[in-house]
Amino acid sequence: MDNTSLPPSFGSMDQEEQIWEDEVTNASLSAFPVNCTFRASMLHQRQFHSHSGFELYLCLSGTGSYIAGGKLYDLGPGAWIAVRPNALHISRPAADVPFHRFVLAVEESYLNSLGEQDEAISVWMRPWLPEPGQHAKYRRLDAQRLLIVQETLTQLELEQKLRSPGYPLMVKSLLLKLFADLNRHTGRAEPLPPSDASRDHKQLIERILAYLMEHYREPLPADRLCRHFNLSRSHLFLLFKRHTGATLNGFVVTYRLNKAKELLQTTRLPIIEIAAASGFQDVSHFCHTFKREVGRTPTQYRATHGLL
Repeated sequence: MDNTSLPPSFGSMDQEEQIWEDEVTNASLSAFPVNCTFRASMLHQRQFHSHSGFELYLCLSGTGSYIAGGKLYDLGPGAWIAVRPNALHISRPAADVPFHRFVLAVEESYLNSLGEQDEAISVWMRPWLPEPGQHAKYRRLDAQRLLIVQETLTQLELEQKLRSPGYPLMVKSLLLKLFADLNRHTGRAEPLPPSDASRDHKQLIERILAYLMEHYREPLPADRLCRHFNLSRSHLFLLFKRHTGATLNGFVVTYRLNKAKELLQTTRLPIIEIAAASGFQDVSHFCHTFKREVGRTPTQYRATHGLL
């Protein structure tokens, strides 16, 4: 959303909304292609972010919502969410209940290589990963399967911490066991209690996200969005902020920058063309925004990925 399209209070991302490329996860995956972590603490990343590997997310306890690729998913015990590399996502747990989860990050080429080694492995992984064109895959585990998968992930995390001789082979075998566990124990999951977002506004928020993601290359003045969704400006801003944690402008800037980062990582297009392809009408505004939010110029960012 262009800064000139919104009132001053929505003209730029505030400090808490700066785009997050999960550098910690990226650095970890550069050192070793699998990173499994159990988390019981409050969130460290309270804004949309992305990273270079798959995120396989398993909720053990708590409620709330998880947003990925323009979709809102209900969080609760047994919620499994697999997110494609470089897809923006954020978890929004309820603050009044304990929130426990496993976050498993896997480098893309490593995961793909497992399926390429054996077609049977590919068949067993496929139901639990995003399909072509999808940003995320959402599944629900029944209580029995949740306990079994939790134990496998606990072993996987321990192997990474101890790093005993042969741990890369053990990590690989446990990752394969994880997908076997997911497929072998196919009990029936109880439906999750609906979150506030799914009960009241889930479809509307998803429509807004889908519209922003489809039209991010175009100017997106607030009046255009209000007309399209038949909402007042104040209601639109408040609703979006309440259920995503981001302002409308903050999300669009983050989405545009994420697209620019993908192009900087994977192409040799001139910076001016990347700016236009990412929805920035002015290259100087793009470079200034990129440096402010990412902490590096587009050229410096490209250099870190070896494409100069």
